[in-house]
Amino acid sequence: MLIKALGCSSFVEPDVTVKGFLKDDVLLMCSDGLTNMIKDNEIAEIINKNPVEACNNLVNKANENGGLDN
Repeated sequence: MLIKALGCSSFVEPDVTVKGFLKDDVLLMCSDGLTNMIKDNEIAEIINKNPVEACNNLVNKANENGGLDN
């Protein structure tokens, strides 16, 4: 979750977290513009169905659901 805004001050202290991953794990980096428009289980389904086209398919689905962030 992004909790700090960039550009609001001259110095931003980053939050750093160490996370281990297992073989075949998938990491999706996105904004709330996606996660507010598509449920987590639907996101996983779209990624698993076609990982190569997942980005385009996720954006298209978010826009179909109202695309409030774009």
